[in-house]
Amino acid sequence: MQKIKQDYRQFLSNNFKGLRLGKPLFYNWKIGLRFDLQVDSTDTDDYFQEVTRRASTIFQSAFEDSDQVFLVFMDYKYKRRKIRFSNFTFKQIENLIKSEVSYSKEKRLYEPNDKFDIRNIAILKTATHKINYKSILTAIGHSDFFPRQPRLDENGALTAKEVYFINIDKELIFHMYDDRGLDIISADIEAIRPIYKKHNDWVLDYDRKKIDKQFE
Repeated sequence: MQKIKQDYRQFLSNNFKGLRLGKPLFYNWKIGLRFDLQVDSTDTDDYFQEVTRRASTIFQSAFEDSDQVFLVFMDYKYKRRKIRFSNFTFKQIENLIKSEVSYSKEKRLYEPNDKFDIRNIAILKTATHKINYKSILTAIGHSDFFPRQPRLDENGALTAKEVYFINIDKELIFHMYDDRGLDIISADIEAIRPIYKKHNDWVLDYDRKKIDKQFE
């Protein structure tokens, strides 16, 4: 477990020096993409199906089945609450065993002056083909829409849970923040250029000028 944590920290140091993994990923790094997942009204099944379709399609462009991945699972620490191995996200990883998960904590990630801003972190290393990413992305899309299922928090209406997919081979990080959109950041602009070209129509208009400028 300790080696997973060390490898993860070394990867970030080598490729994303100075980055603290957290939202909003796009604004926390100099090379990145932000995509819009929303179409039409949020009160229909078609809406959520399109959110999942877009997120999954972009994921498939960023990850090949054989790519090695760090999956980072984050949750707000409330009192003595911990990340349970039985959580929904871990269930979406094929043949995952407890010894393959490393745990840590991150303090003052979002509130620098709040001593109670503590996040429980779980890190695991796997291959893309072992991740049921479509189910995880579907659950993220449901975050603000209880009681839609599946959910990252299976028994709760609201969640502070976050999931980050780190492509070790392509040196990029993928984060879907909710049904509105997702971010991809990279150590190298060329790693995300094909994704930018392929899914240009879905680039978030609000940030399009900033994103386009990176590829000039």
